[in-house]
Amino acid sequence: MTDNSALRVAESSIHEPYCRFLGLQTAVIQPGKVAFKLPYRDEISNPGRQVHGGVVSSALGIAGRAAALSQAELGATFTASTIELNVVYLSSAVGEDIAAEGVVLRRGKELSHVRCTVANQEGKPLATGISIFRTVAGPEAAPAPLPSDKDLDDTPPPFAKSMGGSSYISAAGIEIKSMKGGHARVLLPYRDDLADGGGALHEGVVGALVDTAGAMAAWSNITPTAGMRVSTVSIDVNFSAAAAGQDVIAHARTITRRKEIFFNRVEVVATSGTPVALGSVIYRIVLPE
Repeated sequence: MTDNSALRVAESSIHEPYCRFLGLQTAVIQPGKVAFKLPYRDEISNPGRQVHGGVVSSALGIAGRAAALSQAELGATFTASTIELNVVYLSSAVGEDIAAEGVVLRRGKELSHVRCTVANQEGKPLATGISIFRTVAGPEAAPAPLPSDKDLDDTPPPFAKSMGGSSYISAAGIEIKSMKGGHARVLLPYRDDLADGGGALHEGVVGALVDTAGAMAAWSNITPTAGMRVSTVSIDVNFSAAAAGQDVIAHARTITRRKEIFFNRVEVVATSGTPVALGSVIYRIVLPE
């Protein structure tokens, strides 16, 4: 596939349904580099007009994907997907537009490593990440299904309703099904407007689900108290398969805790039993003295 064709594939990747759901606007697409902006609106925020962490990580992942595709060697048929997205949050954006950039650091035969950044319109850094993107010729078989979880508890605690009430969580249809004793289960029903160009749930929204589920596992360890301060420190997501036309559920658990820092693991599984993503979320809950 020619460079021009690769650029067209990259451009199409940032016009997929989930990108339109976020309201992404294109600024620059060139070989090995992509930049775009994301205007603020309440549907991508938390209470208090803070841009949701899952939206920021989505922007990083979209930038990494498009930058990798912009100079990939693509045959007539190919399989392409993010296999890892590592995110570190540096600051918050409150009621303001954000801008994302992806720059390819290294392009291998199958893997491209992309440095991704998100900043506000004044250039203040908000988050940084490394995306590892894979392209191979032809189709690939889906991984073997995992055993189904027959012990799903659909009785979340009363305060889970407020935890799931942020504008982004509600707008994306994310449902907190249970959260207790360091465990959480969070459902993401499939919707066409959350899909990529191939009809699967977009990697960005799956990453946002990982972020949300990890946070809920951490929250399940404490009793909410006025004056708490909370934030995601980092997330790392491995994408193992696409969820085409299927709901997915995230199973999260707190592995360990060091004072206000909670270390959480998240597994995302499709309704078919196919493993979709594996992630880790470091979350911080500072309780008042």
